[in-house]
Amino acid sequence: MKRGRVEITAGALVLWAALFYLDQGGAVPQVLAACALHEGGHLLAIRLLGGRVAAFRVSCVGAELRLSSRHPLGPGRELAAALAGPAVNLLLALACAGLGEGWHCFAGLNLALGCFNLLPLYPLDGGRALGCLLALLGRPGWGAGAARVLSAALCGGLLMGALVLWRAGEPNLTLPCLAGWLLWGTAERKNKFPLAF
Repeated sequence: MKRGRVEITAGALVLWAALFYLDQGGAVPQVLAACALHEGGHLLAIRLLGGRVAAFRVSCVGAELRLSSRHPLGPGRELAAALAGPAVNLLLALACAGLGEGWHCFAGLNLALGCFNLLPLYPLDGGRALGCLLALLGRPGWGAGAARVLSAALCGGLLMGALVLWRAGEPNLTLPCLAGWLLWGTAERKNKFPLAF
C-alpha cells in the first residue's frame, strides 16, 4: 500500500493483524504508539537539522526513513538524527515511569525500544550512529562494514544460544526469530545504509 512518499508493505499489515489477533493484554496499541513516537523523534530531528525525508516505508522488519539526497546531513547531524528516535523513547520511559502503575507497561516498552535501537548493529539506529561516529573520526567507509560484522556476530551468538537451550530441553523461539529479523533487516537495507534510518 503506497500513498505519496509513504509505503506500508503487505508483510507489515499481515504482522499487525496477527499481533492484534494474538494480543490478550492490549499491548499492541502501546507498542505501535512507542514506535510512532520513535519515528517522530527522527522526523523532527531531521527537519530541525536541515534535512528532508524523501520516503517513509514500514515493513515487517521495521520502519525506514529515506533521506533526500538534495538536503544532505553531514555525519554530525546524521548522528544526532539517528539518536533522536531512541532518545524520545528513553525520555518517555523516564516520564511515564513516574506516572503510576497504569503507565508502567508503556514506560517499559519505550525503555526496551530505546535501548534495543541503541545497539550498534545493522539495521538499528545504533548501527547508523556507529557509521556516523566512524565518519566523524575519519573512517567514513568503515561504518556499514563494522555494523554488519557486529550484526553477524550477534546473530551467530543468538543462534548458538538457541541451540544450547534446545539441547538442554529448553527450546526458545525468540532467539532464532531475533537472529532472523536482524539478518533479514541487514539483507534488505544493505544498499541503503547511507540514506536510511
